[in-house]
Amino acid sequence: MRRLVCLLLLLMICMQSFNKLGIILAFKINQDYITMAFCENKDKPEMHCNGRCVLAKKLKLAEQNEEKQRTANLEKANVLFFCKLNMLELNESQLAPTVNAFNPFYLKFKPSSFTNDIFKPPQAPTA
Repeated sequence: MRRLVCLLLLLMICMQSFNKLGIILAFKINQDYITMAFCENKDKPEMHCNGRCVLAKKLKLAEQNEEKQRTANLEKANVLFFCKLNMLELNESQLAPTVNAFNPFYLKFKPSSFTNDIFKPPQAPTA
Protein backbone atom coordinates (compact mmCIF):
# COMPACT_ATOMS: atom_id res chain seq x y z
CA MET A 1 0.00 0.00 0.00
CA ARG A 2 2.82 2.39 0.89
CA ARG A 3 4.57 1.74 -2.39
CA LEU A 4 1.38 2.37 -4.31
CA VAL A 5 0.90 5.75 -2.61
CA CYS A 6 4.55 6.66 -3.23
CA LEU A 7 4.32 5.72 -6.90
CA LEU A 8 1.07 7.64 -7.27
CA LEU A 9 2.60 10.78 -5.73
CA LEU A 10 5.70 10.41 -7.89
CA LEU A 11 3.54 10.04 -10.99
CA MET A 12 1.58 13.18 -10.06
CA ILE A 13 4.79 15.18 -9.61
CA CYS A 14 6.10 13.96 -12.96
CA MET A 15 2.81 14.76 -14.69
CA GLN A 16 2.95 18.29 -13.34
CA SER A 17 6.46 18.70 -14.71
CA PHE A 18 5.65 17.22 -18.10
CA ASN A 19 2.30 18.94 -18.62
CA LYS A 20 3.11 20.19 -22.13
CA LEU A 21 4.53 16.84 -23.16
CA GLY A 22 1.25 15.20 -22.15
CA ILE A 23 -0.73 17.68 -24.23
CA ILE A 24 1.45 17.06 -27.27
CA LEU A 25 1.29 13.28 -26.79
CA ALA A 26 -2.52 13.35 -26.48
CA PHE A 27 -2.66 15.48 -29.63
CA LYS A 28 -0.48 13.05 -31.60
CA ILE A 29 -2.60 10.09 -30.50
CA ASN A 30 -5.91 11.78 -31.39
CA GLN A 31 -4.71 13.97 -34.26
CA ASP A 32 -7.14 12.53 -36.85
CA TYR A 33 -10.15 13.06 -34.59
CA ILE A 34 -9.02 16.56 -33.60
CA THR A 35 -8.50 17.48 -37.26
CA MET A 36 -12.01 16.35 -38.19
CA ALA A 37 -13.88 17.64 -35.13
CA PHE A 38 -12.11 20.72 -33.74
CA CYS A 39 -9.84 22.15 -36.44
CA GLU A 40 -10.69 25.72 -37.39
CA ASN A 41 -9.10 25.39 -40.83
CA LYS A 42 -11.02 22.32 -42.11
CA ASP A 43 -12.29 24.28 -45.06
CA LYS A 44 -8.74 25.33 -46.05
CA PRO A 45 -6.87 22.10 -46.80
CA GLU A 46 -4.05 23.98 -48.56
CA MET A 47 -2.86 25.26 -45.11
CA HIS A 48 -2.12 21.69 -43.93
CA CYS A 49 -3.07 22.67 -40.38
CA ASN A 50 -4.12 19.16 -39.35
CA GLY A 51 -5.32 20.36 -35.95
CA ARG A 52 -2.18 22.24 -34.98
CA CYS A 53 -4.28 25.34 -34.33
CA VAL A 54 -6.07 23.45 -31.53
CA LEU A 55 -2.70 22.24 -30.20
CA ALA A 56 -1.35 25.80 -30.16
CA LYS A 57 -4.43 27.01 -28.24
CA LYS A 58 -4.12 24.23 -25.66
CA LEU A 59 -0.40 24.88 -25.18
CA LYS A 60 -1.07 28.60 -24.77
CA LEU A 61 -3.82 27.85 -22.23
CA ALA A 62 -1.49 25.53 -20.31
CA GLU A 63 1.20 28.24 -20.27
CA GLN A 64 -1.31 30.78 -18.92
CA ASN A 65 -2.43 28.36 -16.19
CA GLU A 66 1.18 27.72 -15.25
CA GLU A 67 1.83 31.47 -15.05
CA LYS A 68 -1.25 31.93 -12.82
CA GLN A 69 -0.02 29.18 -10.50
CA ARG A 70 3.44 30.73 -10.42
CA THR A 71 2.08 34.15 -9.41
CA ALA A 72 -0.25 32.56 -6.83
CA ASN A 73 2.71 30.68 -5.32
CA LEU A 74 4.77 33.87 -5.21
CA GLU A 75 1.96 35.68 -3.42
CA LYS A 76 1.79 32.90 -0.86
CA ALA A 77 5.57 32.86 -0.46
CA ASN A 78 5.90 36.61 0.11
CA VAL A 79 4.67 36.68 3.68
CA LEU A 80 5.83 39.51 5.84
CA PHE A 81 7.05 38.56 9.26
CA PHE A 82 6.73 41.09 12.02
CA CYS A 83 8.45 40.55 15.31
CA LYS A 84 8.30 42.77 18.35
CA LEU A 85 11.78 43.35 19.64
CA ASN A 86 12.09 43.74 23.37
CA MET A 87 14.69 46.42 23.88
CA LEU A 88 16.97 45.94 26.84
CA GLU A 89 17.33 49.11 28.88
CA LEU A 90 20.80 49.65 30.31
CA ASN A 91 21.49 52.08 33.09
CA GLU A 92 24.85 53.71 33.66
CA SER A 93 25.39 51.53 36.70
CA GLN A 94 25.13 48.44 34.51
CA LEU A 95 27.47 49.78 31.86
CA ALA A 96 30.31 50.85 34.18
CA PRO A 97 30.94 48.51 37.09
CA THR A 98 31.38 50.23 40.41
CA VAL A 99 34.73 49.83 42.11
CA ASN A 100 34.50 48.91 45.81
CA ALA A 101 37.10 50.18 48.24
CA PHE A 102 37.53 46.66 49.53
CA ASN A 103 36.76 43.22 48.29
CA PRO A 104 34.06 41.54 50.42
CA PHE A 105 35.41 38.12 49.46
CA TYR A 106 38.35 38.51 51.81
CA LEU A 107 36.15 39.23 54.82
CA LYS A 108 34.88 35.66 54.82
CA PHE A 109 38.37 34.19 55.10
CA LYS A 110 39.65 36.46 57.84
CA PRO A 111 41.75 34.46 60.26
CA SER A 112 40.25 34.19 63.73
CA SER A 113 43.56 34.77 65.53
CA PHE A 114 44.02 38.18 64.02
CA THR A 115 45.64 40.68 66.31
CA ASN A 116 46.35 44.33 65.91
CA ASP A 117 49.92 43.98 67.16
CA ILE A 118 52.69 44.75 64.76
CA PHE A 119 54.69 41.70 63.89
CA LYS A 120 58.22 41.90 65.16
CA PRO A 121 60.64 39.34 63.82
CA PRO A 122 62.96 37.62 66.29
CA GLN A 123 66.28 39.25 66.66
CA ALA A 124 69.39 37.39 65.78
CA PRO A 125 71.87 36.98 68.67
CA THR A 126 74.93 39.10 68.29
CA ALA A 127 78.17 37.32 68.85
